Amino acid sequence: MGYKIMHIVGNRPQFIKLAPISRAVRKKGYEEVIIHTGQHYDENMSDIFFEELQIPKPKVNLNVGSGTHAQVTAKVISRLEEAVINEKPDGVLIYGDTNSTLAAAIVVRKLNIPLFHVEAGPRTYDTKNPEEQNRIVADHLANYLFAPDKISVENLTREGIASEQIIFSGDVMYDQFIYTSANQTDTKIGQYPDNFILMTWHRQENTCSKNRMEKMLSFIGKINYKIVFPIHPRTRKLLLKYNLWNEVIDNENLIIIAPVGYKEMTVLLSQCKLLISDSGGASKEASFAGKKCFFPLKLDVWPELIECGYINIVDIEDDNSVCRNIESIEEIIQSDKFLPQTDYFGNGNAAEIIVDTIEKAFRL
Repeated sequence: MGYKIMHIVGNRPQFIKLAPISRAVRKKGYEEVIIHTGQHYDENMSDIFFEELQIPKPKVNLNVGSGTHAQVTAKVISRLEEAVINEKPDGVLIYGDTNSTLAAAIVVRKLNIPLFHVEAGPRTYDTKNPEEQNRIVADHLANYLFAPDKISVENLTREGIASEQIIFSGDVMYDQFIYTSANQTDTKIGQYPDNFILMTWHRQENTCSKNRMEKMLSFIGKINYKIVFPIHPRTRKLLLKYNLWNEVIDNENLIIIAPVGYKEMTVLLSQCKLLISDSGGASKEASFAGKKCFFPLKLDVWPELIECGYINIVDIEDDNSVCRNIESIEEIIQSDKFLPQTDYFGNGNAAEIIVDTIEKAFRL
């Protein structure tokens, strides 16, 4: 029997997670429908990912754009319901922890359609964090939960979710990193200095005020190596709003570039010496490339990566923490040592496990 599977996505990490699952779905010969909520509406942050990841174009774009958490969530809910009803999918996949994920979980379950949550179970245990709130609600609404690592399985079990609903699949982002790295043929990146540092910076907690952005710039300003910075449109907008843009362009170590696609980001991660990022996705991807991430936020975003030394938490409000991490950055730049390979996120076959599980669920 041919099944119809719907994917609901809205930002860069979700496009990456979608890619290997889409390949696995098409390999089965099932029909798939992609709904793009439009949370990322800048072409470089959205369309380019569908093209280079070879994902089918979305059938529907809800064009929700930006807004407060409530506004974005409400717009997705109100616009998504009609699309789901019209398409009549046999099952719906949601990804990660965005407002789109939360909204989709609510819509799909109220329509009594089987709901599958990819990347279920990670917890920071900071309930003020919007992504934490979204993921918890989505996890408890989903029929099946695909955990990227064993800690996520433990988290879901502790929260009382039935064991038959929880599947340790491994991480589909690892699937895609392996696939992209093995198929790099035509990707070109700029010419950057030796020992450059890669940085991404966009998270709400690090752009929420002028003071917080000043703290971030102060931390960056203490680093005496070139930093390649694909700047997020939102971060640029807020730096200008808070009259901090001159401080950015006055830092001779900052190499500002436009947002990059996934393939170029994979190359940058492979070539950089280390990563500075407040992105949960990018901090995890760095471990796939064997690179350490300095995470400028007090969140235990991937506890196992913190424990084994792949992630250093930098409290940019604490001078001692900043100084310790600046020293650690210096040690890494001067060292030729590589971090040990991890197997926390499976064996690179997460997409196949997920699609096989969905197929079995449909047959029940």
